[in-house]
Amino acid sequence: MIEKLIDEKLLPFLYTQPKHPMRFNELMKANKLLVDNMPLEGQIPGVKLRLGRAYLFMIVVWNIVLIPLALLFHKLLAKIDCHIAIILAVFFTLFFFGVLQIFKQWTMEKMAEKMIKKAWEIHFPYYDYGTYHTKVAKFYDDAIERGVTGANLEMYIMNALSLET
Repeated sequence: MIEKLIDEKLLPFLYTQPKHPMRFNELMKANKLLVDNMPLEGQIPGVKLRLGRAYLFMIVVWNIVLIPLALLFHKLLAKIDCHIAIILAVFFTLFFFGVLQIFKQWTMEKMAEKMIKKAWEIHFPYYDYGTYHTKVAKFYDDAIERGVTGANLEMYIMNALSLET
């Protein structure tokens, strides 16, 4: 249920999505980066983070977590020295931006995987993404090492997949 909420509500709220499907070469490059756990930001054409919305979402979540904690520890926080309060404010600000960076990277990976699966259904309708995406990444790597490009790349990968199954 949470995965569905993230895929259907949060990701479309945070990211712009392209109107056209991914081309085969873009799919292969993005899949290879995803399998190799490389950073994907800027690698998926047409997918862009709406930074203002990401800040807005994180501020709301941050306040949902921090306000109850502040109310719970209000008496203790009221008695501490102002210097410690300033240090705590700096710490929580640093923590906020660290969590924001981790959140942006996590959502980018989710969005990239969603876009790759969508393109996978177009280019590989008879092959399950979960089963074959690592094999296809290996075939793509082999094809690049051999210097296969363009339309020959798609044929090379399809032939390798047909020999695999």
